Amino acid sequence: MAPRPSPQTERVVNLFDHLAGLGNEGMTLAEISRHLSVHKASCHSMLAELLRAGWLLRDPVRKTYHLGPALVRLGREAAGRYPALVLARSAMAELAAATGAHCVAFSVSDDYSTVVDQVRSPQGGGHPMPIGTQFPHRPPYGASIVAWSGPRARDQWLAALPEDARDRYRRALTAAEQRGYAVGLHILPDLRLQELALIVRSAEVRSTRLSQLAQALTDELIHTEDWFPANLDPDRSYRVSHIDSPILGPGSRVALMLSLVPSADPMSGAAITRLGTQLHSATRRLGAALAEAR
Repeated sequence: MAPRPSPQTERVVNLFDHLAGLGNEGMTLAEISRHLSVHKASCHSMLAELLRAGWLLRDPVRKTYHLGPALVRLGREAAGRYPALVLARSAMAELAAATGAHCVAFSVSDDYSTVVDQVRSPQGGGHPMPIGTQFPHRPPYGASIVAWSGPRARDQWLAALPEDARDRYRRALTAAEQRGYAVGLHILPDLRLQELALIVRSAEVRSTRLSQLAQALTDELIHTEDWFPANLDPDRSYRVSHIDSPILGPGSRVALMLSLVPSADPMSGAAITRLGTQLHSATRRLGAALAEAR
């Protein structure tokens, strides 16, 4: 059962996300009220509590609200869980600027990957992924992670695939590990994805129908060789979904996965290789810096 929404919590999250994007500009009470579509009196009560906690500050002259100092402590505590992310942030901005692709950072567990940061580029493709978005490692998803997860985890992942697809994925995983980056391609027809979006939005959606379509899409991905290719023809054009490369920590474990999400416009295999090599060069440097910092 899906958790019940909390409008008040959603408003607080919305406010902090918006203030974080404004830099030093801040917002007045009236602006916050309009942005959240909430009456000023309700906004004032919420802001007063956030001020008391130190999560917000109010400029006494301009009467604008800004992110507060208590968030610095919370940020330090959160950053302590992701030491690789502290090192990676500036590199992510450089990669996004140099490649024109979004750069997304994922933390990795045994069962799923979680978006922990991203740097957007005007030329990048896809849709923004909110911080905290999680992706399970159920085949065929998680292939980029499994490529660097060791033989045991790789064999378990491959065993969950249909037998006729295992050898192909094994070759692709080995190739990704050897070159230092993995490539995922756009291969599903847009109409199929639009169908899925319509079903999700429908008020009459039935879970069985959703499950059937999701399974059909998964089966199509598994049996489509071009979704997670072992090799790219340098002269052929491809539509790239993402290019992934890990920052490896102690024991060659994935400390953080960086992903480039370029424009959906077709690009040559040679151009994809250049992007992948550029990304891998950055993650390799970050891995060395992480080792030195310990």
